[in-house]
Amino acid sequence: MSSCVDDHAEEADRHDIAIKALGTLLATVDGHPVAISGPRQRTIFAMLVLARGRVVSVDSLVDAVWGVRPPTTARTQVAICIGALRKAFRAAHAKEPVILTTHPGYQLLTDFCSLDVGDFAAMTADAADSARQGRLEDAVGLYRKALGLWTGSAYCGVSGQIVEDEATRLEAERLGVYEALFDAELSLGHHNEVLPELSAIADDHPLHEKLRHSLMLAQYRCGRRAEAAEGFRIWRRRFVDEIGIEPSASIHELHNAILRDAPELALRAEAAPRPNRRAIPAELPADVPDLIGRRAELTALDALLDNMPGRPSARTGVVAGTAGVGKTSLVVHWASRAWDYFPDGLLYADLSQYEWSHEAATVHSLLHRFLRVLGISAESVPERLDECTSSYRSLLAERRALVVLDNARSLAHIQPFLPGCGDSRLLVTTDGRQDPMAVGRGTVHVDLDALPLPEAADLVTKLVGERRALDDPSAVRELCRLCGGLPLALRAAAGRLIAKPHWSVRHFVYRLTDDNRRLRELGAGGLELRDGFERGYHALTGTTARMCHMLGLLDAGHFTAYAGAALLAIGPDEAEEAIEQLVDRHLVRVVGVGPGGVLRYAFHELVRLLAREKALAEETEAERYAALARVCGPQLAAC
Repeated sequence: MSSCVDDHAEEADRHDIAIKALGTLLATVDGHPVAISGPRQRTIFAMLVLARGRVVSVDSLVDAVWGVRPPTTARTQVAICIGALRKAFRAAHAKEPVILTTHPGYQLLTDFCSLDVGDFAAMTADAADSARQGRLEDAVGLYRKALGLWTGSAYCGVSGQIVEDEATRLEAERLGVYEALFDAELSLGHHNEVLPELSAIADDHPLHEKLRHSLMLAQYRCGRRAEAAEGFRIWRRRFVDEIGIEPSASIHELHNAILRDAPELALRAEAAPRPNRRAIPAELPADVPDLIGRRAELTALDALLDNMPGRPSARTGVVAGTAGVGKTSLVVHWASRAWDYFPDGLLYADLSQYEWSHEAATVHSLLHRFLRVLGISAESVPERLDECTSSYRSLLAERRALVVLDNARSLAHIQPFLPGCGDSRLLVTTDGRQDPMAVGRGTVHVDLDALPLPEAADLVTKLVGERRALDDPSAVRELCRLCGGLPLALRAAAGRLIAKPHWSVRHFVYRLTDDNRRLRELGAGGLELRDGFERGYHALTGTTARMCHMLGLLDAGHFTAYAGAALLAIGPDEAEEAIEQLVDRHLVRVVGVGPGGVLRYAFHELVRLLAREKALAEETEAERYAALARVCGPQLAAC
């Protein structure tokens, strides 16, 4: 009972931090405004917001504020701005830290933050789902709700190339939402109602063809045929004068159809999508066409298809492995091959994109989305979580659908999504070896490890081309070793080589040998690996988290629980328990057994670098030296 009280007390202490970027950049704590003053503070805060909980290096903040010519005091000024932002959040009654110092820079804690950019993306995705299924009234409502979040230009008043690029991207998304909104409104026959709004927006963006196309169609359907034709002629002259090319063929065809008074331009009731039409969801990400290896794992997952339909056996598959090992690629590839087995659709959700501090609300939100994708209207979705779960399972029982839940932090999170009966299947990826009974009997489990060296080399060769790879096969093998055989890292490395055709593989290997810059050299792939590691690391507590980053200080290829015990000055049994928890999270792997049955462990190569970064950021120099001195003591020479 006391734990429940503590949980409620903790919940009550949490602040509601709202960040608005779709207009002037603002932040509030429980409704109290945060005073973000000065252009440098705004740029630095915007960079932290853009990172969505990832660490932003001091160098990146310096580049964002000053560009290529920063002053010699730039790093100090960044620290001063961070201090001012922290003070501003405290003044707005934030009791807990909001901005952390985390090597190599700073991190905005987003666990309890709501961001209007994320709300905009979620609402527009739901609206697009509704439109695809013919529920145009629902789609219009959601599109308008999403557009209502905007109060001006995104990140208004914030400078810096990265921030300005993001603002441009968001503006393009907003125009895309307007396009979809007016398409839905015109399909519903609302041309009279939307014409003033559509005319104003089209005039604000005079070179935007799709908005002009919708405006001409709306004018025609409102009986303003001459205005539509004359407006096109004026618009076309301006378009050609400013861009130097003719508009697209489609808008010319619309103009000609208006001149002919073509009957196909009139709205026909039967042309509108039927609201009750049952759509077939197809939500999987793009398949990886050049998947290398993984035959045994694909065969294991095929057990989910044995004797379908009607086979009362495994309905759930779990693929586990460390960040970057290719779990999502494997699952998407298998599901794409198994498409024909699931005629009622494939549903997909990346659970890492959802907020799990309020688990029940998140599960309810995701079930709500799945029910709508499966054809239930928004007003028919139950309000209670248990009723939502029952409706979801009832729908799946009648169909043969596949549900893919990517990046599950805990198998307990996916309990409500388990199929109750019937021929639907659930496939989950996670970074932890967790209790198999959490998802019931008969579950197909696949533990995914790094690619063996030959397959890793084949992947690099396929991506960069045989001529380049065969020029120096030993460099390719060394590249694979430095990437730890992780497909994500290998693809990132190949991408760098493709982007730098003047680099030899050997030259890139030389750049990767520096442990301090290897993840940066891998570019976007390094960021994804860091994100995956952070998710796993933040799930650790107490001794286990400290064991993880302290082991990263060791240069040895492998270690034992005795080495871990010496690092933390704890007993061997406690050390082994902590290391086994790291094994369960796929952060550490067992590599052999030494004399006396002592287990030997090792990090995945890139995970070791990430763990070392944590140690440098979270332990003092004195603590690190003392720990290494204990490991190097003569009594551990045999280890």
